[in-house]
Amino acid sequence: MDAKVAVITGASSGIGEQTAMAFAARRYAVVLAARRMDRLNGVADRCRQLGGRVEAIATDVSDGGQVYRLVDETVKRFGRLDVMVNNAGFGVNGRVWETTEDQMRRIMEVNFFGVFHGCRAAAPVMIAQKSGHIFNVSSVIGKRGTPFNGAYCATKFAVIGLTDSLRVELAPYNVRATSVCPGLTQTEFFAHVEGGTEKKESSFKAVRTRQSPAVVARRIVASVGRNSPELVFTPGGKILSFIGPLWPRFTDWFMRFYHNDLAENVPGHDT
Repeated sequence: MDAKVAVITGASSGIGEQTAMAFAARRYAVVLAARRMDRLNGVADRCRQLGGRVEAIATDVSDGGQVYRLVDETVKRFGRLDVMVNNAGFGVNGRVWETTEDQMRRIMEVNFFGVFHGCRAAAPVMIAQKSGHIFNVSSVIGKRGTPFNGAYCATKFAVIGLTDSLRVELAPYNVRATSVCPGLTQTEFFAHVEGGTEKKESSFKAVRTRQSPAVVARRIVASVGRNSPELVFTPGGKILSFIGPLWPRFTDWFMRFYHNDLAENVPGHDT
């Protein structure tokens, strides 16, 4: 009962899986949440091998009731909640006017409302404890929109705005909130992106590299309890975050060049 407790959504793969394992290695009790229970059980086994106490709970984060039950079950089982990592999400590929209303609503339900539900469920527990840390996983393109990712960018911008507000609101209670803004990461993300054409991402002259999800996980774990408003990981991400607001016309030109090979795969592309 003395172990610290972390809940991770989207824990069946990628950043969520690696974050769960990183917390388990620190002897946290970890509660894993995702829709794919078979994958979740495999992650749970790997966490147990690292010495962590583990619970796996099937959860659809777009359903607020399921997220509140997730937090309630965590507190009943372990008596506390120290870290909430709101990580679940997916992508939609396509130009804004080609994105359907259904796609936009579904991605908002998961990527934004899933985070909102997690914050709303975890905050009262942490306020009562007078301690805790909420990590909301956004993206570097939640700081500067990119072409063919308008729906995804919109959700990630919303996550950053929500977290900025939450961070100040929680400060009097000794509870922290951090936006996590990874760049391209070696996960299954692009395999599950909806819409667009078969080509979901730009090759950009083959110079683009992806960071390991383990790097993101280690930064999250190392930041627990620290006053870290935002985690941006790559030099390119930091430059984009700085240049985008300062010089938007140049950034627009760069984005068009950066994604030109992707645009060529979209019907109706006009060079």
